[in-house]
Amino acid sequence: MINRRSFLKNGGTLALLSLATPALSKGRHLLSGSFGAEKIKQVGIQLYSVKDVLEQNLNGTLQSLANMGYKEVESYPGSKGHYYGMEPKAFSSLLNDMGMKLVSSHFGSGTRAAQAESWRQATMLSRFDELAGKAAETGQQYLTCSWMDVSLRQNPDDLKRTADLFNQVGETCKKAGLQFAYHNHAFEFEKVGDSLLYDFMLAHTDAQLVQWEMDIFWLVAGGLDPVTYLKKYPNRFPLGHVKDMDKLDKKKNTEVGTGSIDYATILQAGRAAGMKHFIVEQETFTRPSIESMEINYKNLSAMNI
Repeated sequence: MINRRSFLKNGGTLALLSLATPALSKGRHLLSGSFGAEKIKQVGIQLYSVKDVLEQNLNGTLQSLANMGYKEVESYPGSKGHYYGMEPKAFSSLLNDMGMKLVSSHFGSGTRAAQAESWRQATMLSRFDELAGKAAETGQQYLTCSWMDVSLRQNPDDLKRTADLFNQVGETCKKAGLQFAYHNHAFEFEKVGDSLLYDFMLAHTDAQLVQWEMDIFWLVAGGLDPVTYLKKYPNRFPLGHVKDMDKLDKKKNTEVGTGSIDYATILQAGRAAGMKHFIVEQETFTRPSIESMEINYKNLSAMNI
C-alpha cells in the first residue's frame, strides 16, 4: 500500500493519478491541495433556504447566518416583495454591517398578462425597469430570473421569443450596471420541439448579456453532467447553487457533503470555468433549516476545489 506522504513526493504522481480508479478520482479533493486547489473563501446562501424563519425575524436570522460564516447573500421576493419591505440600499447596508454582501436577487418571469402593482412585485415582464433601478442601488452585481413561466416555453416559437426577451432584459440590466442571469430547475431538461430547452437558451442568448446560475442538483436530477456544461460553456456560469441529493430519495435534497453528488469534482470544474459564487440553497429538510445551514456551511467551507 502506498504511503500518502511517499505518494505525494513521488515524481510519478500525475501518472499514477491518471490511472486511478473512479473511487480515487471521486475522492481526489483530499489530495487536491497539491494541485492548486483551495477552500471557498466566500460561501454564499440563497435566503429561500431559511424562508420558514426569515420573515419572522429578519435581522436575527441574517445575524445567525453571518455568525456561521456566510459572506455572500442572494435574496428572493418574500411576502412583502423584493428586499422584504426594506429599501434596497438599507437592506444591503444591513448585510454589510453584519459582514455579508448582497450579490444577487431572484425574481420570476411573470406572464405577459399579469401586471405588478409596484416594483416590489416586479417580474421580467412587468415593471422590470423599475426593479433593475432599485437593485442597482444595493450594489449587487446580478439580477437572476428564478423561474420561466410555462407560457414562455410551450413550443419552439415561444423559445425564440423568450431568448430574445432574455437578451432585452440583459440589455436593461447592463444599462443599470447589473448582470442578468437565469437559474434552472428541472423542466429546462425537457425537449421543446427538437431541442432541450436548456441547450436552446444557452445557444440563442448573448453570452455577454445573459449568464447563468447553475443549480447543480437539478442537472444531476435530470441525468445530465454539470461538468460537461461547464466545459462546453466556459464563463457562462458565474453563479452556482449548491445542494446535495438524498442518497435514498433522489427527488429530495439534503445538506452538502451528506448526499450523493460529487461536489468536489463539480465545483473544481466550475471554478476552472469561471464560477465565482458558490451559493447554498436547500429546499427539503429533515431538521430545522437553520441547523441545516450550519452543516452546509461547515462542509462547503472545508472543501478543497
